[in-house]
Amino acid sequence: NTTPSTPVTTQLMKVIVAATGSTTIMPVMMPFRILRNKLFFSSALAMLIKFHLIEGPLVKPPISRDTDKREFTLINTEISYYSLMKILIWIREQKRLLFVGFGLFLLILVALYLYRDDIFQSMQDPGEPFQTYEKPKAADYSLTGSWLAQPDLNADPFLYPAPADVFVIVPTTYKGGDHWNLSSDDTRQIAKLKRITRPNYVDTFTDVGRLFAPYYRQASLYTFLTAREDARRAQDLAYSDVRRAFDVFLRNNPPERPIVVVGYGQGALHGTRLVADYFQGPLNDKLVAAYLIDHPVPLDLFETDFQQTPPCETSSDIKCVIGFGAFYPSDQIIAERFADDLLVRSQTGYQSARGRKLLCTNPLLWNRTEDYAPNRLHKGGVAAQDMEPDTRPAPLSKLVGAQCQDGLLLVDKPNNSLFRRPFKFGGKYRTPRSNLFYEDLRLNAMERVQTMITTSDLPKRVKKLDDLEVIDLKESPVVPIKPGE
Repeated sequence: NTTPSTPVTTQLMKVIVAATGSTTIMPVMMPFRILRNKLFFSSALAMLIKFHLIEGPLVKPPISRDTDKREFTLINTEISYYSLMKILIWIREQKRLLFVGFGLFLLILVALYLYRDDIFQSMQDPGEPFQTYEKPKAADYSLTGSWLAQPDLNADPFLYPAPADVFVIVPTTYKGGDHWNLSSDDTRQIAKLKRITRPNYVDTFTDVGRLFAPYYRQASLYTFLTAREDARRAQDLAYSDVRRAFDVFLRNNPPERPIVVVGYGQGALHGTRLVADYFQGPLNDKLVAAYLIDHPVPLDLFETDFQQTPPCETSSDIKCVIGFGAFYPSDQIIAERFADDLLVRSQTGYQSARGRKLLCTNPLLWNRTEDYAPNRLHKGGVAAQDMEPDTRPAPLSKLVGAQCQDGLLLVDKPNNSLFRRPFKFGGKYRTPRSNLFYEDLRLNAMERVQTMITTSDLPKRVKKLDDLEVIDLKESPVVPIKPGE
């Protein structure tokens, strides 16, 4: 309840009127009475001194030991009022500079927003030609540690409950910046693959068959954002790893077990090459289907590279290819980039998808029509993280409807934010931390495998006789039976 001395109050009123340009007493008195709180003044003064906004020393009245509590409070209050006077005068003098600075700040923010994609791309550039770049060490796929997922190869495959073998090529997780390709000793990226990529993109097919998913020197995200020749060489290096891993997979694939190939994003690019290189001959008889997701698959490939593996037309077709790239209504930029700028590898080399009709299989209908599939047909998606390989996440169903249009799968915006693209720098280009069609893919792969088992000419196996009880037979002389006996 202490009131400041009259001279200080009078001077403060004059300064406020001069600083604000107000000639009305009452409008000034109201904030003045509110701001009279000593604690607020002291905090504001300390902050301004810290950021050097007040120039010159503050004049502090001398305080003697004999000063009583009331006088001490009065003196501190006068110091606070004096500080406020200097603050208001400084604001009045620097008003134009503050407006200019704020305007420049807004311009910088607008420029960063408009050129955010170019800035993100530049930040991921390794800054070194691929020819002189020291390549990461290649993985040895005879070692278990070179696989994100691999079954026990010492166990009898016949005892495994699911009848197929599934080869999964994981999507891009490495942005770039330091390397053209992911280093095999990058512990941070390996941990990310285990925590997020495996439960969302690999374990989808646990009930389909034995899982094989190799670590590989995946090309960085930057290689898919630039047209440089170095980027193509980095992608070729990644495919060389995938191919070596697939050879190991084939050596451990028994004759009676059909094969499912799955690739997401960059993995779909390499999966396209696997289908062309391996499944256009006798091995095609073992192919259940190739799921090539989130990378363009031009229809003209089926006249050249994929002559033995046509597009799947129904939910139970086998020895065929499924492909789609899913986009939300707000994904116009990346949808155009998907259809026009991404490159596809074929027998004639890398070529753009621009102007080419693309394969689009609707994962809610499992056909290539342009009919709209309502969300009631959506079996479920997951956004899993840090889950044990044997733990199945609970899918969320009826999230989206979907429709194929001009080779693109247009998907409704899900109400659940876990399934939207991450709101971060370069988020539109990153692999989502969720699998929107997890359950749809799982159930469909199981259906196709069952069709293969029941209709194909693959050899059948019976249980080994090693574990059965062996009975020794005793030799007995054969006594002929005489006629009449």
